[in-house]
Amino acid sequence: MKHAQATEINIQLVQEPERVSLTVQDNGKGFNMNDIDVNKSSGLRNIRSRIDSLGGHFSIDSEVGQGAEMTIEFGVKPL
Repeated sequence: MKHAQATEINIQLVQEPERVSLTVQDNGKGFNMNDIDVNKSSGLRNIRSRIDSLGGHFSIDSEVGQGAEMTIEFGVKPL
C-alpha cells in the first residue's frame, strides 16, 4: 500500500478441490506493465521464485491510474 499509494486493498482466497488461489487488488496509482521487468525487481523476483519452487503460478495486471491485481495459484494434488 505504501508504494502504490493505495487507500483500499481487496484480498480474496479461494479453495476448490483442484486449486487454491490468492488474489490481491488495490486502488493505488498502478504502473505501466511495459516499464516493469519482473525478473530484475528483487521483490517480485523473490515472490516468483518462491511460487515457482512450489509449482504455482504468479501473474500481475496493472495500468497507470487503475491500481494493480496480483494472483497466485496452486494446483492441489489429491492425497
